[in-house]
Amino acid sequence: MISRDARFGFAALLALAPACDDPLRERAVDALGPEVAGVPRGPLHRRGQPCLTCHDGRSEARAFSVAGTVFVTPDAPDPAPGVVVELASADGRTFRVATNCAGNFFVEPTSFAPRYPLFVALESGRYRVEMDTPVQRDGSCASCHREPASRSDVGQVFLYATPRAFDASGCP
Repeated sequence: MISRDARFGFAALLALAPACDDPLRERAVDALGPEVAGVPRGPLHRRGQPCLTCHDGRSEARAFSVAGTVFVTPDAPDPAPGVVVELASADGRTFRVATNCAGNFFVEPTSFAPRYPLFVALESGRYRVEMDTPVQRDGSCASCHREPASRSDVGQVFLYATPRAFDASGCP
């Protein structure tokens, strides 16, 4: 039989447990670095970074199930606004979302919570490109699509393989 004091101590520990921080998560958030000067927190910030590091439902940041940034070409810093990102879940459901002026897109779990693997395609007008491999576990595109491209990082998500003009009218 557990003593009353032991039960009280255990209950107190359980009550405090949610206040304990996750050191791995904290390191990942710190590794993102500071916000870009002049870009306030919000839908246009931190393009090209792993969104679900903060938007994971464990902080005050709004939770996302899938989020990322689309750039015009593999090496250019130019975001691709107005690109439709099509997400096809393993259970047959699809969801379409457009990128904003920073090239960012995000999906809240209440709108679409995919079942993996997840298949992704990008569309701009009549042009469509499909991702070669499915997403297996993480809805944060920049978890794999990091810059610079290397043997272990595939590089940023891009619409066109070669440079070309892209209409970003309507964006500041």
